[in-house]
Amino acid sequence: MSILTLDEHCRVIVNDGGLTFSPIRPTPVDGYMVSIAGSERTIPIESFGSETLAEYMSGYASSAIGRGLFYGAWVDGGLVYLDLSVNVRDREEAEAMGRLESQLAIFDVANGDVISL
Repeated sequence: MSILTLDEHCRVIVNDGGLTFSPIRPTPVDGYMVSIAGSERTIPIESFGSETLAEYMSGYASSAIGRGLFYGAWVDGGLVYLDLSVNVRDREEAEAMGRLESQLAIFDVANGDVISL
């Protein structure tokens, strides 16, 4: 597991369009990422940086670590979206959970695809 600095996390998020990560566990290579309702934060891309990412991570550290969740980030329409997410192995289960969490989509990790719900 490689360790990135907060500045490196921010560069990857902005340059690659998103990132899933955890400070204590390897990034998933398969399954589906499902966002947890209530953990979302939206930041204009020009205001996004290591301070805003650190603040977000700090605010959700106990939830992320205690519940085995991942930090997620993606860029769309000039905004950076941050959330907590869980990796679900089964697509049908992930879609059902996504709907229960009032999500518009889930993310297929292995194929790099957004699946609309």
